[in-house]
Amino acid sequence: MGALALFITAVLATLVLYFWARKAQLEKQLLEERQENERILSVAEDLEARLGALQQKGKLPIDALDRLCEQYYIYEGTENLQPKILKEVYTLVEGLRKDTAMQKSLEQSLDKQGDRVMQRLRAAFPKWKEEDYLLYLFTASGFSSTTISTLLEKDKPYVYNRLYRLKERIKASDSADKAFLLAFLEK
Repeated sequence: MGALALFITAVLATLVLYFWARKAQLEKQLLEERQENERILSVAEDLEARLGALQQKGKLPIDALDRLCEQYYIYEGTENLQPKILKEVYTLVEGLRKDTAMQKSLEQSLDKQGDRVMQRLRAAFPKWKEEDYLLYLFTASGFSSTTISTLLEKDKPYVYNRLYRLKERIKASDSADKAFLLAFLEK
């Protein structure tokens, strides 16, 4: 009888420990999902703030944050939250990555606000790769390094190194606009 009671106690203790460990694992997973959602929303909010500041009547997706918040509100607390939020962020990011019209619109907005900075940059450095112009554009527009990294599909160290090289090229150039061009990267 004592052995049977000990066996039942051991089984019950094992079950209790199993359920406790499972609960802890689920809480950890939920916390990680929330942190990922917050990171995604942070990138989206950064994009929204920058695009909102550069908006030209209807040319930029100003309603991106509204769409994200709507999806978050509708699906908060459900398993569909993360896929819906990711889909909205994906749409916005892909637009800035691949939609040349959206990129040109952002460039025109920066030119308008910044005394033709992109036109002057392109004139001073006509042989740069398009990725270099985009890196300059996103940086001068005030996007965070995380956002730029996401938009260019590169790691942050790559973005930092590439930006450093761009600054050095501008500094080493004979361009009369080099101080002007560098000032936009120091914001």
